[in-house]
Amino acid sequence: MAPPPITEDYYLVLEVKQSDAMGIITSSYRRLALKLHPDRNITTTAAAAEAFQRLGRAYETLSDISKRRDYDVIYPSITRSQPGGSRTQAPRPPPAPTPQSEADSEALQIATLHKSKQERAARWQTKKTTLVASMRELQRTIASLEQEIKNLNSISAAEAAVEARKNSWGTWLVSPLFKKGEESEEEKARKGVKIQERKMEKDMKERRIESRKADLRRGKALYDAAKAEIDAADRCEDAKIQAIQAKGRAREDRERAAKARSEAEWLAKICKQQREQQEERERVERERLTRIWRQQEEQRMEQQRADQAAAERYAAQCAQQEEDRRRRQKIINDEAQRRRDFDSRYGGTQSNIYNTHGFAEHSYSSSRKIDRSDCLHDVWWDKAQGRMQCPECSDVWMYMLECPKCSMKACPKCQSSIRGRIPRGSARLRSPSPVYHYDYSDY
Repeated sequence: MAPPPITEDYYLVLEVKQSDAMGIITSSYRRLALKLHPDRNITTTAAAAEAFQRLGRAYETLSDISKRRDYDVIYPSITRSQPGGSRTQAPRPPPAPTPQSEADSEALQIATLHKSKQERAARWQTKKTTLVASMRELQRTIASLEQEIKNLNSISAAEAAVEARKNSWGTWLVSPLFKKGEESEEEKARKGVKIQERKMEKDMKERRIESRKADLRRGKALYDAAKAEIDAADRCEDAKIQAIQAKGRAREDRERAAKARSEAEWLAKICKQQREQQEERERVERERLTRIWRQQEEQRMEQQRADQAAAERYAAQCAQQEEDRRRRQKIINDEAQRRRDFDSRYGGTQSNIYNTHGFAEHSYSSSRKIDRSDCLHDVWWDKAQGRMQCPECSDVWMYMLECPKCSMKACPKCQSSIRGRIPRGSARLRSPSPVYHYDYSDY
């Protein structure tokens, strides 16, 4: 079944012109589709749906190249069949000339002028061939007539020479010897007729030559006039072509200037954008560096505060240590004074010696030194500073422990094995040192 004929003005439905490009039709369709969609026209749903369907049919027809071509064929009949004719749509203004249309128009004009020149040149070639052929024919005719006149003149000259020879003195002198018959009157009349005929023929040929020369001059005049006319027409069309070409060059110069101007504006815009981006990057970088500097300053201040707090704590510790040292020294001094009082009172040889660590240890005078084999090493060993080698294990230590009874030296590890373990409940002849411990980290 054949589809129903189209009777709607799809260009009017889409609000576009017949000469508009596909991009304009698509943008107009999208705009009208948003405007006429039934979801946006709830109050008039039926009318909106019908208008939306009509818009879809129009776009489906005009968006397809073959369908649009077929529709353009019947479009004039559709516009005529509508009531009011072309009053249903506002008259379309003529399209504004574009550089491409101007260039095409100029090229068409130049091609038309060139074609006109070629056609004129072809007509002139045909006319020139005819005129040249007729002039050559006239020249040949004139030459032939002149040759015939020359022949007649030579015949007349020959007859005149014969006649002169007959009437010469020599002929008269030898005439008695060679007598010839005299010409009759008829022969003389016949010769006279022939002479008259030759004169008439010569006169006729001369008149024909003059006529042919006049025709030749007229042909040359026609040739010159036609050639001048062709040259003038060619010069006129060349001037038109040059004017069109000059107009095209001026338009191309304007287009190049406009293009250069647009490119300059585009480059200026790009440079401005790049400059703004660079300034934005620099601003962001400055803010980042400022933020980093502030963070570093805050860290530095915190570090300074921490260092100051640590210095304060260290100063407090030093003050506390100094206070402890003074207290221990006071205890040592008090104990030493008490021992001296005891020795002075009871005459004993034992004295209490306090080292720098603040603990008491027993020491004996050199007169009371005993042998190492008999020493029990059951007293507090002194600390001998200095880097030395242990005589027992041969390890190098930064200090050694020395027994005050037998002057035996050993490292802390060997000292614990030399002293041995004292049985539970037995007395130890040393003062307790609750705060002292061996620091193996000095090794």
